[in-house]
Amino acid sequence: MPSAQQDLLLAALIGIVWFSGLALINNSGLRPANPSVSVVTGIFLVLTVALVRTIPRTTLVGVSLLYPLLYASAGTGLAEQLGLTIFRAPAISDAALQSELHLVPLLVVGYLAASSGVRRLTCLFFTMGSLAALMIGLPTVVAIVLSYSPPNITRYGERYRNLPTDISSLYSYIDVSLFVFAEALICGMVLLGANSLRHRKTLLVLEQRNAALVRLRAIEAERIANAERTRIARDLHDVVSHHMSAVVIRAQAADRVADQNPAALREAVRWIAASGKEALTAMRETVRVLNNATPPGIGTETAPVPGLADVARMGDRLKAVGVDVTMTLPTRTRQLTSATDLTAVRIIQEALTNVMVHAKATAAHVSWQSGAQGELLTIDDNGSGGPPPVNVLETARRSESGRGNGLIGMRERAHASGGTLTVAAGPLGGWRVQAWLPPQR
Repeated sequence: MPSAQQDLLLAALIGIVWFSGLALINNSGLRPANPSVSVVTGIFLVLTVALVRTIPRTTLVGVSLLYPLLYASAGTGLAEQLGLTIFRAPAISDAALQSELHLVPLLVVGYLAASSGVRRLTCLFFTMGSLAALMIGLPTVVAIVLSYSPPNITRYGERYRNLPTDISSLYSYIDVSLFVFAEALICGMVLLGANSLRHRKTLLVLEQRNAALVRLRAIEAERIANAERTRIARDLHDVVSHHMSAVVIRAQAADRVADQNPAALREAVRWIAASGKEALTAMRETVRVLNNATPPGIGTETAPVPGLADVARMGDRLKAVGVDVTMTLPTRTRQLTSATDLTAVRIIQEALTNVMVHAKATAAHVSWQSGAQGELLTIDDNGSGGPPPVNVLETARRSESGRGNGLIGMRERAHASGGTLTVAAGPLGGWRVQAWLPPQR
């Protein structure tokens, strides 16, 4: 339900309770000497609750200015002095507040206006000034009126009969302690309303920040999922592509010489069977690691990194399909275990796959230099396709056939580890793929 409708319903409920209460005490000893002031108070209270949140400044100014004026007109007999009988009040009643309950409109308008965004100083100025008009200005005006009134005017109420008719002795009549208390009460209500506004603003900011955090968390989760999918795709591509490319090329070569050299066919079949088993083993190991992976940062298991002997066997596969590969590898006795090692092995593996499948090369050289400045990988071939196109890495695109995946995958792996990858013309007449990886940690 809109807030304006809520305010109207609440104002209607308050009006029913207030005026029903006045009707109940109308014929009892609780009836005030001048009930019309209670009617004025009820009207202003209802209007304040109904309008202040919709038009807070207008309601604040209107109530602060009009309430003391109408209260004085109804409660002091000033309206009667002016010939107005609309309030049907005694000619003279009481120059002071008949009840502390009649401060309620000022308390309510001060609180609700401050909580609706009106500045605190503005609320304090109007509400405290209106109270001063009720409790100080009202008796002053009545004293002035009485000083010029006929002496036979009827005065109702003990306080009114004792009201001084000269300004100099007027303030002995005013209840200063009640005035100070009422002003402090109004000040407290305004500050409470301002604090309520500040609290709502704080809650709104916190809700907005929480919504932003939820969105960022969803974006981060999507980013992590995309990175994981990319990692899985790269691992599967590197493992499958290298082995299967060698198998396909060896099978095609064996098919061409099968009729003339059956022994070569049998040798190729045995080699294909061994390479197939090796590929299956590598695939199973990769899938096992992916299935058993735990959330990042909680002892995440990573795919095992092949040793230098496995890197050497990559060259042997190319030799089996007619590419003479020489390798210069670092002398290490330990198993390759770091993420940088894995990146280096996968880049060499993919570069050799490209040599085998695309370069139409007969020779290649692999150099892996490891030192304090990092890992430098260089793969040269003598392919007949000529030098690579300018900006080949920037123009490489993935396709459904898989072309372009190799260059993009090597570049992504190098960048992910903080390194670089370049492709240029090599000294052997074909391509040179060179990657630098930062020092291992």
